[in-house]
Formats: sequence, C-alpha cells, structure tokens
Amino acid sequence: MTTVRVVGRIFINFRALDEPGFAALLQRELSRAFGSNEVFYAGVTIRPGDDFQVRLLEGVRRAAVLLAVIGSRWLTTPHASGGRAIDRETDWIRREIAEAFASGVRVIPILIDDTDLLTEAPLPADISALSRCQFLRLRHNDLEHDLARIVDSLRDVLGGP
Repeated sequence: MTTVRVVGRIFINFRALDEPGFAALLQRELSRAFGSNEVFYAGVTIRPGDDFQVRLLEGVRRAAVLLAVIGSRWLTTPHASGGRAIDRETDWIRREIAEAFASGVRVIPILIDDTDLLTEAPLPADISALSRCQFLRLRHNDLEHDLARIVDSLRDVLGGP
C-alpha cells in the first residue's frame, strides 16, 4: 500500500497536447513562490505506484485553487477514437475541472498568449461555469510580468505572504 502525501493548495490542470511548457513553467515558479508542497502538478506530485485516479481527484478536492492552463488547442484537441477529448466524460482535464466546481474549489483559467476567451456554448455542461471565471494571461512576450501577476493574485486568493 502506498502512502499519500498531502500536497497542494494550488492544483495545475493542463492538457499535455496543448501547452505543457507553460504548465511546467508555472509549476516551477509557483513552487519557488509558495513552496513545492503547495503545488500539485501531476508529473511531480504523483509518485510511481500511486493510484493516479485517486491522487488526482484527492488533489483537486484538497486544493484551494485550480489553475486551468488553456492554450489554443485546449478545446479542440482530438480524442484518439475521434471527436474532441473535452466532450468525453473520461477526459481528465474535464474531470478535474468538474471536480473542482463540485468541491467548491476556485477555478482560474490561465489563457496562454492570445488564446480566445472561452464561451459557454462549446463547453460540456459540467464545466460550462469555466466561461464565467475571471482569467489571467501568460504570454511569451511578457512572461516575467504575467508570472508576477499570477503569483500576486494567488497570494491574495490564498491569504498568505
């Protein structure tokens, strides 16, 4: 039996086929600012042998905030068997966001570069509230400023130094 580490008031949700470099950059910067134990990032937090399904859902439920990293292909990334991945109830990006809403976790979209704002119509019903969440931007040409704004916003949301 594996032991479960309690990690993360900040949960980073990202689609690997969309903007994984930005998610990794966020993980590194937020770990510096808040400490690595405050950031849940699947590739680092989930250890070999852990039940990843249990760890992901527990991680979302224990978080104070979920950062949904959304790039230009986030909504349209196809599933291997056809159609959009986001339309499948088994899509982990969707499941994590739906769990956050169901658990009362604050959800902050992080829009990459010039990614369009999400609208309610193309989103599955269980995550349609994502279109109404105030977003932050993370842009290649203004990384330092945008990262500082994200850190400051999270300090405000989390109520700590």
